[in-house]
Amino acid sequence: MIAFAQLLLGVFQLLLGRKIFWLMVGIMGFLVGLFLTINVLEWPAWLKLLIGLGVGLVFALLAVVIQKPMAALFGFFAFGIAATLIGLAFGAQRGTTIFWILFILGGIIGAFLVFALFEWALIIGTSLLGASAITSGLAGLFDFPASGLPALILFLILVVVGITYQSRFVNPRKRA
Repeated sequence: MIAFAQLLLGVFQLLLGRKIFWLMVGIMGFLVGLFLTINVLEWPAWLKLLIGLGVGLVFALLAVVIQKPMAALFGFFAFGIAATLIGLAFGAQRGTTIFWILFILGGIIGAFLVFALFEWALIIGTSLLGASAITSGLAGLFDFPASGLPALILFLILVVVGITYQSRFVNPRKRA
């Protein structure tokens, strides 16, 4: 059930991320809630989904009211999760110190990028988060490791697809 939710919401993030920002922040909140509960807590799947839904709802509501801070938080989580996925592909283990260092460093870079390059950082961030969710969802559905080279290749292909698709909607003056 969690894998299917990751897959479905990941597709929305990957392709529509920037177009409907508040919804994407809500989906990001849901995926972050899942990411944290999956990696930190040994609770039942239904409770992890419920926590994810609660976090997603709060994030979506906040994105309507305070767009820039929520965009920075989005950048933090999107780039942080992407950094851990890349780390897993190169042998980092879930829950280890290096795993969390990658998450925090990726997150700091992502938050900074949102403030420096708002539009493009959101496109890249939604593509990273969507690709991460799709890769994790497919790994869960088809029972293959989400931490090897094939998963990394799939992740990178999906990131390129997401950035390419979403960049079609950027104002031509902002492309440079």
